[in-house]
Amino acid sequence: MATIKRVKAVIQLRRAPEPSWIEKDPILRLGEPALSTDVYKLKIGDGTSHWSELDYLNEAEFQQIQSQIDGLELSDLVDDFLLINCGTSTTVI
Repeated sequence: MATIKRVKAVIQLRRAPEPSWIEKDPILRLGEPALSTDVYKLKIGDGTSHWSELDYLNEAEFQQIQSQIDGLELSDLVDDFLLINCGTSTTVI
C-alpha cells in the first residue's frame, strides 16, 4: 500500500466581470465552471461553445449541482492520483 499524504488545496472558479467575458468570449472546457462576478451568475463549459453561446445556470440547475457537491472535500494523494470524497462515493482523478 502506498503512503497516504494529505494535500491541502483551494479550488477557485474562473471568474471575471461580465464585460470581460463578453470581450474575450473564451471557449470553456467541458465541465469548467465560470462565474460572472458582477451579476453573480454561473456558466458551465461544454468544450466547444464560446462564453456568449452558453446559457447561465438557472436556479434549479444550480441547486442540483450544489446538492451533488455537498460534502465534497479533498482527501488524499495516493500513487499520484487525487482522491476526492463525494459523500458516499470516491472519484479518482
